[in-house]
Amino acid sequence: MMIETRKPHLPAALLAILLFVAPAAARAQDAHATAASNPTTETSPTTESTGTSAAPSVQQTDQAADQAAEPSPAATAGDEPLPVIALPADPPPAVASTSSDAPQPIAEVIVTATKRAEPVRNIPATIAVLKGADLEREGVQDIDQIVTRVPGVNLTDDGQGQAKRVTIRGISADVNANFTTGTLLGDIPFSDPFVPKVQLDPNPFDMATVEVLKGPQGTLFGGSGLNGLIRYVPEAPQFDGFHAKYYTQYSAYPGNGGDGWSYGAMVNAPFADDTAAVRLMGFHRQAPGFIDNSFTGERDVNSLTQYGLRGIVAWKPSEDWKISLLGTTQKTTQDDVAFADNRDGKLQRGNTPRPSPSESIYSLGNIAVEGSLPWADLVSQTSVFKKQFDVFIDSSRIALGGHVPLLSAVDHSQSHGFSQELRLLSAPSDSPWKWLVGAFYFDTRLKDCAEAGAAEDLPGLPVPSVLEGLLANPCPGNANKLQGSLDIAQLLGDVDVREEALFGELTRALGDDWDVTVGARGYRTKSGGTVSTAGLLYSAQNAGFPAHHDADVSENGLSPKASVVFHPTRDFRTYFTVSRGFRFGGPQLGASTPTTNVPAVYKSDSLWNYELGLRSDWLDRSLRLDASAYFIDWKNPQVAQISNDSLVTFIDNVGGVKGRGVDLSLRYAPPFLRGLSLETMVAFNRTETTASFDSASGQTIPPGSRWPLSPHWQTSTTLAYAFPVDDWLLGASLRHTYISKACNTIECTAQVFGYRTLDLNLFVNGPDGSFWPQLSLSLNNLTDERGYSNITISPTLGESVNYIAPRAIVLRLGGNF
Repeated sequence: MMIETRKPHLPAALLAILLFVAPAAARAQDAHATAASNPTTETSPTTESTGTSAAPSVQQTDQAADQAAEPSPAATAGDEPLPVIALPADPPPAVASTSSDAPQPIAEVIVTATKRAEPVRNIPATIAVLKGADLEREGVQDIDQIVTRVPGVNLTDDGQGQAKRVTIRGISADVNANFTTGTLLGDIPFSDPFVPKVQLDPNPFDMATVEVLKGPQGTLFGGSGLNGLIRYVPEAPQFDGFHAKYYTQYSAYPGNGGDGWSYGAMVNAPFADDTAAVRLMGFHRQAPGFIDNSFTGERDVNSLTQYGLRGIVAWKPSEDWKISLLGTTQKTTQDDVAFADNRDGKLQRGNTPRPSPSESIYSLGNIAVEGSLPWADLVSQTSVFKKQFDVFIDSSRIALGGHVPLLSAVDHSQSHGFSQELRLLSAPSDSPWKWLVGAFYFDTRLKDCAEAGAAEDLPGLPVPSVLEGLLANPCPGNANKLQGSLDIAQLLGDVDVREEALFGELTRALGDDWDVTVGARGYRTKSGGTVSTAGLLYSAQNAGFPAHHDADVSENGLSPKASVVFHPTRDFRTYFTVSRGFRFGGPQLGASTPTTNVPAVYKSDSLWNYELGLRSDWLDRSLRLDASAYFIDWKNPQVAQISNDSLVTFIDNVGGVKGRGVDLSLRYAPPFLRGLSLETMVAFNRTETTASFDSASGQTIPPGSRWPLSPHWQTSTTLAYAFPVDDWLLGASLRHTYISKACNTIECTAQVFGYRTLDLNLFVNGPDGSFWPQLSLSLNNLTDERGYSNITISPTLGESVNYIAPRAIVLRLGGNF
């Protein structure tokens, strides 16, 4: 059952007080800290082990930031994350005593989210950073568990094996529409800009960080990030010696589902006199299911199997140059869809007589060249990728209550592409100027074939010979799936999407307290191809023959960005940023019918974001308080339209949307108890339409309507404690998350979300450098909440309900040497 929850209360004047009163207090505090500092406090580093390296000391990070030095990109592997309470894998010297009045400075984190390495708190934007080591310890396996750790971000899964839709700050993507949140592997763009079916969702094992960038990323990353990005940063090969690590993990839904095992290993080996190194990672995952099919009697039907491989070879022919080769592949097979047919909290359905399996595969290769010239640093990234998605969908719910296997659909999608980026960055220096310029080219070809058929494999119901011309004509990859069935509808899209761009940013320091940055991306995009239709649904207007329609959209644009940063002390900075993002337009993967008129193309949409932010440290950097307020203006948003008969789905540009909200983050490491930390994050958002429009279903959507999948409130609070016992480290963390209700579609046919969860993690780490394993136990969704992650209502298919995962136990054993 759904649990009604109260909205968190947040004083409206809090942000204003912080922004306008805090500078004076921060100056006074900084002066006091300088006068009261002592050599012991300044030289006691707080370190955090990642298995191979430790984080730099707070003092070292401060000196690097104050001197405007460029940190090494490799530093991202050893810093502490922001949105998850970081528990040290090994006790630093300062943790030798469990009680002390000395403050516990919160370590800074270095990221490369702006295509150069710098402390995350120096960036005039909201970026959440999750550390791979922490995700590993908590048994995190996929993007579902990642986004729950970052308020203001949510995920919608239709349960049919295709790409999951990530929403940031209320800017969501409709079903079959292009993503509003992109994904990157390092700096490599991965999201398909047209009918995305396969998503980059790597296992966090041996991942240095996962960075969540909120707000438009159009200037540096183009059409990949209309209003945000999720960036996976893998651990780089190390040249300092042989390293290896491993894990095995048991996951189960006691009383609600099945169980499964996962395991993985990594090997890092230098060679060629330590001028080169190779890092290889592989994993296999058997994820248990928790949905039962009461019609067939099968249990836990939504289990999945996944494996992945990643290899990186790095060579440093000299101190100034580095060449890296990366290759990765991942395959995910899901046995059946993960929806239920009720809102009563029952993890079951009884209207699908056959399973609906799916399979997705992706492969990616990259060559990176990094060099230091006398006057700049040069980076070249050359990538190729390939993706494939197949699904068989039992659509028998349309007729006879789903008790006869009468109707079905298949979808086969494949894409391949190429990208090239070349950029120059100003070399580290004492100059007040800092700059970046680059060129980018991206080209992807996608083929998608969706078919709906009837009467296949039914004894005594042969298809008349006079209808042989309407028999299913499967696309490549669909053979034998609808063989011998009556072809109700077939849609084949063959589309090419291209982006060419020049981009740059220029930063000028004005005295000691101010920085001004301006940037822009000039781009040219083209999306075009052929859409073919066939089958009974289209036969009336096609005179019984297949039809082919050519369409393309070509657009030029400019995505500017500007920011002003005021940092009067090292513990206080505030910023104002204006930025723009865009999303590709394209031809419709759909066609008109006698009852519904479908436009030939849909246009790109764009979004402006205006953000005012604060970063502040207090109590000798043991207390961290951050805040940001934003306003979003979204023009021509792309919306998935569904006709009244549910036979036609297409994308249309409708009206406009405005969003406004606040992100707050507080973190405290109290000096009276070493190893204890508290973090709480709150996100408030209100995203609404600004103009009325008529949907394809015939409903008029008035201005002021809530945009789908945009909850008003999200919170996350984590209490963590780690303490040493001899050379061992023991720890625990308890996380509470909350997400308020939201509409499922623009018509708001149902409300989703509106639940809270409680997660517990216990761990034991052996002595540093030993062969003792690391053991962790996670209990997720302790209260066994039945929250809705998605609800789909169709006049023909009925209602599909996707529940969040029930109470789960995760036992993980890992080690490194």
